[in-house]
Amino acid sequence: MLGDLAVLASALAPLGLMLALWVLAQISRRFGQVMGRPPLYRGFYVALTLLLPPLIVRLLAVGLAAPELRATGGSSVWALAHDLPLAAAVTLALAVAWRYWGWLVRGQEARGTPPRSRD
Repeated sequence: MLGDLAVLASALAPLGLMLALWVLAQISRRFGQVMGRPPLYRGFYVALTLLLPPLIVRLLAVGLAAPELRATGGSSVWALAHDLPLAAAVTLALAVAWRYWGWLVRGQEARGTPPRSRD
């Protein structure tokens, strides 16, 4: 019973990441509209969709006995169905976020021009 609750609670991780990607997509969409950027924010939606298999795998693990649950780890098909889409989603989201928001790190304006001095 307690194990099932822990497995069910582990489904909150992909859900939380999905929510964060949705918020980033909304903010990036608005930023792109204002700045006239290409709609690369759609990559966040693709990454959000890639998080569905890990969520489904975690939800399907609810109710498994401890030996069956241990068998889903390692190099099994369950682990690959969980880890590969998760890694792809995070990588894609990171690439899109860097493309849209990298100017904050570099300290330049969004269009690549240097910031104006306030003299």
